[in-house]
Amino acid sequence: MNWEMFGAISEAVGGLAVIVSILYLARQVKEGRLLALAESQRAIMSAASAMWAHFNNSPRATVDFRNGLNRYEELDPDSQARFTQLMFPIINHVEMVHMMHEKGLMDSPTSERWMAAIVGVINTDGGAQWWERMRPMINSNFVAAIEHMRDTSERTYKITDIWHFYNSDSLDSQIG
Repeated sequence: MNWEMFGAISEAVGGLAVIVSILYLARQVKEGRLLALAESQRAIMSAASAMWAHFNNSPRATVDFRNGLNRYEELDPDSQARFTQLMFPIINHVEMVHMMHEKGLMDSPTSERWMAAIVGVINTDGGAQWWERMRPMINSNFVAAIEHMRDTSERTYKITDIWHFYNSDSLDSQIG
């Protein structure tokens, strides 16, 4: 065997080793991305469960949310403040989902579902009033994404139409 043939075989084996290494690295990157995606999905659902637990543990929160969705401007300042305190964790949560989706850490169906939910809130009479007051305090890119979905999607709705227990027919006799 001469040195030229040995060199050619060595180069071929080396090239094959590089290709195998690149394929292995690509697989590892894909698996790492999938793990990151799964962890972000789990974290989002866990955070959502914690938010909704507040509603389960506080009947007043449900009343404030219902009243805010239907007649925000008619509420006394304390009730408006409580509605706002309920809304901002939800807004922050959806903004986080939206940002994670933009970075490839959240799947499209989950992101779209959360965005549709916020649009469903701001499409209500009281939600729209609250949104107009509060939107300057929210990230402008996120506001633009929400309003784009609200203005262009065929799948928008009012959350009070879907979740009937929040509609105006279910309001308590007091605004409180």
